[in-house]
Amino acid sequence: MNNKKTGLEGFLSVLVSFFLVGVTLVFSSDIVSVLRGVTLGTFSVMTSVAEFKAENEKYNLSKNDDYNLTGFGNGLETETNATDTETPEDIEKIMNEAVSAYASFTKTGDIDETQLGASSSNTVYKNVVVNNKTETKSVNIKKELSKKPSFGEITKDEPYILIYHTHTTEGYELLDKGWYSSDYDSRTKDVNKTVVRVGEEIAERLEKSGFKVIHDKTIYDASYNGAYGRSLKTVEKFLKENPSIVITLDVHRDAIHYDSGTRCKPTAEINGKKAAQVMIISGAEEGEITDYPDWKQNLTFAIALQNKVEENYKGLMRPLFFCQRKYNMHVTPCSLLLEMGTDANTLEEAVYSGRLIGDSLAELLEENM
Repeated sequence: MNNKKTGLEGFLSVLVSFFLVGVTLVFSSDIVSVLRGVTLGTFSVMTSVAEFKAENEKYNLSKNDDYNLTGFGNGLETETNATDTETPEDIEKIMNEAVSAYASFTKTGDIDETQLGASSSNTVYKNVVVNNKTETKSVNIKKELSKKPSFGEITKDEPYILIYHTHTTEGYELLDKGWYSSDYDSRTKDVNKTVVRVGEEIAERLEKSGFKVIHDKTIYDASYNGAYGRSLKTVEKFLKENPSIVITLDVHRDAIHYDSGTRCKPTAEINGKKAAQVMIISGAEEGEITDYPDWKQNLTFAIALQNKVEENYKGLMRPLFFCQRKYNMHVTPCSLLLEMGTDANTLEEAVYSGRLIGDSLAELLEENM
C-alpha cells in the first residue's frame, strides 16, 4: 500500500511540475530561456525568468550546440519578428526579373561561400575581433569597451546620423547561384541594386526607432578617381547645415577575389536566413595619415558597435579592420566605413544585414541616451 502511495505521489509531482512549467511558458516573455532550462535541467518554476537568465549566462549557445532549439534564433539570444526575415517586395521583384537574365549567362568562375572569423585577426576579446594592420598602435579591446563612445548629446529631435556612399555604384549578385559570370557587372548606377539600397535599409531601421537620418544617395564614383574628395565636400556641407549630426556611415561593399578566379562570399546565417557578413573599417593617424585627431574616438565607437552587433547576431561581423587609413572618417568622432558583404553576396543578403546593423546601432544609441 505504501509503495503504491509513493508511486502515486511521484506521478502527481511530475504532473504538477509540467503544469507549472506550462503556466510559466504562457506568461513568460522569454519562452526560449525557459525551454532551454527545462532541456538542461536547470529551470525551477520557483525562480523568476530574469533570475534564471542571470544565473545561466554560461549557456550562450551557438547554432552548433546540442541544446540549440530550432526556430528560436541564432544562439537563442536574438528575438526577431517574422517580418524581419522576409524578403522586401522590391528586392523580390528584382530577383524575379533577374531569373531570365541569369539563364543566359555563361559561368566564369565559382563563388566560395564562407564565414570569416577570428582566424584572420590578431586581437580578440569576447565578442570583438580586431585585425590590427597598424604599425605602431595597439588595441586594448577590454579597455575600449569600458569607455562610452563620443556620442555627445544623442537626439531624436534633429538629424543625428548621416549615411552616404563614396563608391555609390557598388552592387551585388542578384541571385544565389554559387557562381558568377563576366556577362554581369554588379556595378551600376541603378541605386535600387547597390549599396544605396542597403543604406536605405539601415536608415529605415534607425528611423523606426525614432532617430532622424540623412541618407545621401549622390553618385560619387561615376569616375572612380577622386570619389573620396567629392563625397567629403558633400559630407562637410551636411555637417555645416546640421551641426546635430555626430555619426557618419560611409556604406560600401567589399570584393575578395582569389588568384584561382574564385570569389569569396562571406556569409552568416542569422535566424535561419543568409546575411552578408559586415566589416567595420576604422582608421588611425600613422605614417602618411595626418590631421586625424579623432581616430581614437572612432575606434571606441567601432568596437562598441562591433560588440553590440555580435551580442545580437553572433557571427554577422567580420574582424574589425584597423588600419592606416582616413577615408573621410576624420569628420566627426563617430565616423566609420562599413563594408556590407562583397560582390559575391546577393543584394537580398546585404539588405538583410543592413536591417540588422540598423537595429543594433539604434539599440546602442538607446542604451547611451
